Amino acid sequence: MKGLPLVVLILAAGAVGCDESPTGPTELVDITWKLETVARAGSALVTVPNPEQFTIRFETNGTASVRADCNSCTGRYVLDGSSISIQTLACTRVACPTPGLDQLYTSALENVRAQNVANGNLIMTGSEFTLRFRN
Repeated sequence: MKGLPLVVLILAAGAVGCDESPTGPTELVDITWKLETVARAGSALVTVPNPEQFTIRFETNGTASVRADCNSCTGRYVLDGSSISIQTLACTRVACPTPGLDQLYTSALENVRAQNVANGNLIMTGSEFTLRFRN
């Protein structure tokens, strides 16, 4: 019986150390990220003229909410450490005043593979591009 309090203490410490969040780090989740730049291999850097119209928000339930210019999108995401994937986004299809940037943005989001949050910036990368956001 002398070992029972020690076992209880060890189990309690282990439970406190467990991360129940399937979506990962809180510095990514529940923040609206505004797109600032898109860098594509072999192309000039695209600076987004209106970052508040190109946003993404990762919810704790695994849903990503996206604004792509005048369109709204939703989809599921999976986060595993620095790896991230966003499943096919369901978007409205309004003809936006800045043609092409909304499609470039949503296509890039569906192909991201990694993310990193530092100093109020979110960097998401795929095989041929880098998206840079601020909060």
